[in-house]
Amino acid sequence: MKPTFKNYSPWIFILLLMGACSSSPSIPVLSKISGVEKIEENKTPPQNQAADQTPAETPVAKGNLQAEALAILDRACVSCHSAKNIQGNFGSLDNVEAMIASNRYIVAGAPERSLIYTKLAPVGNMPPSGALKPEEAATIKSWIASLKAVQIVPLKETTVLDVIQKDLQLNVPAADQNQVRYFTFHVPNNVGTNDASLEAMRKAFAKVVNSLSRSPVLVKPVAVDAKKLIYRIKLDEIGVPVQVFEDVMRDFYPFSKQFVNTVSDAVSIQASQNDTNLRTATASSNYLIRADWFIATATMPVPYERLMQLGADQAALDAQLGVNINANLAANRVLRSGFKNSGVSSQNRVIERHSQNNGLSYWISYDFARLDAIENIFANPLGPVALNTAKSFQHDGGEIIFQLPNGMLGYRLVNNAGVILDKGPTSIVKQNDAPSQFLSAIVNGVSCMNCHGAGLLYKKDEVRAFAQANVTAFSQAEMEKILNIYPEDAVFKAAMDKDNAFHFNALTQLGIDPKSPDPVNQAFRFFNRSMSKSDVKEELGITESVLDGLLQNEPYRTQWSSLRTQGFISRQELSILQTQAIEQSRIEVNVANPLLGDFLATPDCMFASQVQMDNCVIAGANAALAGQ
Repeated sequence: MKPTFKNYSPWIFILLLMGACSSSPSIPVLSKISGVEKIEENKTPPQNQAADQTPAETPVAKGNLQAEALAILDRACVSCHSAKNIQGNFGSLDNVEAMIASNRYIVAGAPERSLIYTKLAPVGNMPPSGALKPEEAATIKSWIASLKAVQIVPLKETTVLDVIQKDLQLNVPAADQNQVRYFTFHVPNNVGTNDASLEAMRKAFAKVVNSLSRSPVLVKPVAVDAKKLIYRIKLDEIGVPVQVFEDVMRDFYPFSKQFVNTVSDAVSIQASQNDTNLRTATASSNYLIRADWFIATATMPVPYERLMQLGADQAALDAQLGVNINANLAANRVLRSGFKNSGVSSQNRVIERHSQNNGLSYWISYDFARLDAIENIFANPLGPVALNTAKSFQHDGGEIIFQLPNGMLGYRLVNNAGVILDKGPTSIVKQNDAPSQFLSAIVNGVSCMNCHGAGLLYKKDEVRAFAQANVTAFSQAEMEKILNIYPEDAVFKAAMDKDNAFHFNALTQLGIDPKSPDPVNQAFRFFNRSMSKSDVKEELGITESVLDGLLQNEPYRTQWSSLRTQGFISRQELSILQTQAIEQSRIEVNVANPLLGDFLATPDCMFASQVQMDNCVIAGANAALAGQ
């Protein structure tokens, strides 16, 4: 059982961020060319390019208008207009597809006829907290003007099985088939997701797959259909053992189905045969995974930790990476920056760079809940106190970001005893633009990918200058130590720029613009959006008339009552009854519940603990996550 926050009030929130040093290897990239995997060399950018790539100094490009508009609406409007809080009979502001389908809240291409724009102050009276900034209203207007009505061409599950069965036979050697898993975007497609959003999801999927990888190569998921809705990956290419993947899917995947021949029509017979063949060839009942679920769930703390195989605690991870923080500090093998305001933590902060044994970087931050003498980094810049040196600070929190061999980033949160934490307490660190489900908490994995979508965030050091201006406050040995570990700004910035350049190269190879909004965050919000009746029927794989039949009876009549009046339900409300609904409405499939349950951030689990999310599971067996 992982300790709770009250057992370890001083904690370290560690974001492991790997960056390249001068000996960083080039990154081979796996791509698909004429059905053959080809390794391309991804060279580390020349050093003279790195100085222009510090995220804090480069504005985010306006490359994703929809992401920017939705971020504004999420911050200003969703708290009052989602399935969890329906005011003004409008609860779908987090569901773009439903708003477009209404032809009322959003009229594609016509902001002047779209209620979410015309209701904005000063013409309207929204939001009640005060008018948006003119540039924010302009972003929403431009986004709506850019939209086009989506012509939905449904992709049935049975067709997905046909496609992947053919691909497995034609393109995957028999010896490799047990390593292959398929991922599908058929549900986002079927609910009317526009092309821009689907493309963002594809990028998010590529980012997540490679962010889970311990391989030195970047892997581009292979599209196996013309519309690029179905993808194939090989687990050994990303360094995830088959059994590790299978165990995580067994415990959390909520959409596992077995197709059975109970109807005896041609489609059902073929689906049953395909399913049997695919299970046998891959040696897995979860050979097909919904990609939208995977993006939103594999980046959540418990599944993420298990897929990444980060070890039981910080000591185990540090041993994996070959990092000895105390020895590095003693030998001055670190680069530090200390400053008053970070924009994330509530007090002063220190960020610190170490090198892994493979030459990649490992960054750790130290955060503080108060500004007492021992927590004041200007009076005590030589901590942490575990080093038993004079002028040592005592931190309350921190982050670690470590760079993976392929140039992507890995993350972990722990307390100062090295115990894993799932989220940072909001009394110390906050994510102001977090998805509403997180209640402003920084959640390991998905929050880190969003906050560090553009890599490491540069902050100018203030400790070195303070010490030089107050030399009488420090002994000669203390001053020498300060000047050694808090280098001149140009040295610190050059190291961070070089680390970022290596990461930016990896993102660019995957088709992701580092200066655009994080696609994983967008995909997470999509999966966890409020869902309309149309969304629910696609989630269940049934027709509207069958869903209407379910809604006439309990427990759906009561628990999904809003669907009977063109309202919305949350992902949590769907997940609770999902398996039961499919079992009652689809005789051609058998549903296998996840052993533990779908991993979702819900109000109950987010309020239950300041730092742990072990209980963020819906449905499944009555099992605990203790010891996972």
